Amino acid sequence: MHKKAFIFIFFFSTLAFSMDEPDQIIKTKPRPLQIQTTLGFTLTAGNSDTRILTFDSNIQKPFERFIYYTKFNLAYGTSRYGNGPRIETTNNWAISTRLDWFTSDRRKSYLFISSGLSGNKFRGYWSRRNAQLGAGYNFFHNIDTLKLSFGLGIDYSKDNLIVKGSADDEIFFALFKPEFEIIINKNVKFGNNANCFIDFQELKNYRINSQTYLNLKVTTRFAVNFNFNLNYDNKPRLIPEIGDNGKPTGKLIPAKPADKIFNIGISITV
Repeated sequence: MHKKAFIFIFFFSTLAFSMDEPDQIIKTKPRPLQIQTTLGFTLTAGNSDTRILTFDSNIQKPFERFIYYTKFNLAYGTSRYGNGPRIETTNNWAISTRLDWFTSDRRKSYLFISSGLSGNKFRGYWSRRNAQLGAGYNFFHNIDTLKLSFGLGIDYSKDNLIVKGSADDEIFFALFKPEFEIIINKNVKFGNNANCFIDFQELKNYRINSQTYLNLKVTTRFAVNFNFNLNYDNKPRLIPEIGDNGKPTGKLIPAKPADKIFNIGISITV
């Protein structure tokens, strides 16, 4: 399994280096640090039926040849657990970092490396650690109002399961990362980011994490954000079943495969 993963990423890393032509160099001036903080209200359907308050923070630092990203998310509220009547506190969280390094000044092909840590007991794991490595290509690198890129790589994921031994807690995935964004005008931005995972050992085991967003700028610093997240796992983790009395029955059931999350928030950019 490990050999397949490294051959996969070596091939696409080599491809990324070869796709940039040496002519028509485009210089991009470094831009300042960008920090966006969003306080929002969220409604969900899936493993967490009700969620109240979310806090997001996105930090981006563009340089001449690479871009560094950090994202943090916290969701706090109450949710129905295990398809039963019991209401529990939701305290889901996630933090991730990513570095995109462009293979030439044209900023068309790039290599990426990222890592993440998240927790969601409603999906069957106390914490999930993952690391990604791969290569990507920007199709409209010289157009400021349109972005379309595709990345290919590998993802290493390790879960701290709620039900120990109920599933593989360590998986290598093939990774596909499409990203799309269009700036309709100076005040409206629409896009989608997705991560598609396929297990190297079991092709029927796959995951999809997708975020579709609409950003409406009110002032130079304030904006209204609409986000729809779809997190799908066709082989969900096991969780304890909750009976009609609100207590565990002693049986184990799979978590729901899909979480659908809608969020509206007010963001400030500095």
